[in-house]
Amino acid sequence: MKSLRIAWRLLWANRWLWLLLVLWPWGMAAILLVGGPHPAPEDVEAALEQQSIYGLALVAFAGGALLGNEQRSRRIVLVLSRAVSRRQYLGALWLAAFLPLVLYVLDLALTGPVLGAPAFVLWQTLGALLVLSLTTASLTVLASLALPGVIAGVLSLAAISLPLLLPEGWQIAQSRLLQILLSGPITEHTRLVFGAGLLEGLLLSGAIFEAAVRIFEQRDLRLKSE
Repeated sequence: MKSLRIAWRLLWANRWLWLLLVLWPWGMAAILLVGGPHPAPEDVEAALEQQSIYGLALVAFAGGALLGNEQRSRRIVLVLSRAVSRRQYLGALWLAAFLPLVLYVLDLALTGPVLGAPAFVLWQTLGALLVLSLTTASLTVLASLALPGVIAGVLSLAAISLPLLLPEGWQIAQSRLLQILLSGPITEHTRLVFGAGLLEGLLLSGAIFEAAVRIFEQRDLRLKSE
């Protein structure tokens, strides 16, 4: 609960930026509908996949900047002095990176049917985005411990893309989920891919977050001057 309260304060402090980002799917839907009430299916699918990549970038870059902002404003000292553990504090950063993505996915789920997106395309794309964002949020929290926000975001996106480099036959479920975002839905072993992807995502996210906590607990705070 402490992590959730801190995350809410972090999100509220940047509410106008988050609001603009979360409302972006509605703006894209309006653009597509300008040409007519029934956009071409290929345009809808391309827009959906593009916005899903934006969603991962939203988690990576916005989440990567949170710790740096807290250090720069020195709010981190005030928060940690109020019986908040470093694990709870990093948990708040993780939630602040992930929760806006949930609202973003909800917006896509609402605008998709308006644009006529096929149901199987919509649920696969949004499901893959949610699962992959679990690991992305942990990666960006870990990277932000040592790197500036933008660099932490870039590194997190690069790391989440590494499964695509695995050779044929060695690919994991995360690879298939990434391919859904980049190339469209799959037709074979769908439930198995998503079940394995969710398990992999939870395990990877938990392991990476635990590593971030161990590092954060052993280091001094790096406060930044204005």
